[in-house]
Amino acid sequence: MKNLKRTLLIIGGSLMLLTAVLVWHIHLVTKPKANGHLANVQLARIDFDAALSAEEAASLRGAVDALPGVQHARVNDDRTNLVYAYDRAQQDQPTVFAVVKDLSSVPCERLVVTAEAAANGCPAMAKGGAQDKLGHWIADLIN
Repeated sequence: MKNLKRTLLIIGGSLMLLTAVLVWHIHLVTKPKANGHLANVQLARIDFDAALSAEEAASLRGAVDALPGVQHARVNDDRTNLVYAYDRAQQDQPTVFAVVKDLSSVPCERLVVTAEAAANGCPAMAKGGAQDKLGHWIADLIN
């Protein structure tokens, strides 16, 4: 009986500790914070009508990465689009697109996000899902 009480105490204490850590983590990642230099960083994407050759993809990636204000330019594995982050204070999408269009032999177009899609936020997070509801409940509880 003594061992059972001790085991239950250890299990209960461990669950309480893990729950506290989870709640603290959710509190840290959901509280409002100043973004500083990230406030002007935006993602953009350029889609190609056909797959680029490996050499052309590497060349375009390097050219875009070298532009002022551009960070982390990447070409996807299928080489059908180029994604990059840029500082809106230093660069704009039409300028980057013009450079890519001039250097590419494959026709391309910019991805322009509609106002409706922008209002919905991140497409990776399922709205109304169990994780979303749990996260909002804990964030509301703490904040």
